Amino acid sequence: MENTITSKRKAYSAVEKAALIAAYKASGLSKKEWCQENAIGLSTLQRWLQHEKSRTSRNRYKTGFLSSRLRQNDQPASKYKSANAKLP
Repeated sequence: MENTITSKRKAYSAVEKAALIAAYKASGLSKKEWCQENAIGLSTLQRWLQHEKSRTSRNRYKTGFLSSRLRQNDQPASKYKSANAKLP
């Protein structure tokens, strides 16, 4: 007789994941403690948090533009006519 354990994974929607991540962050518990209390695998929570982090960092640069600020003595790039010109 074969001894197998079958468990069906719960599929969480994006809304459910977001709510669970928010609940974890508000709990003040460690990841391990929160996962034990909420019957969520530690690796599952860690993966959700990593995905959230990568989504957030991608959205930050979504426009493709970076902000910059010229210092008072800096000259605009148009001052240099040649691509090979030496910048100060």
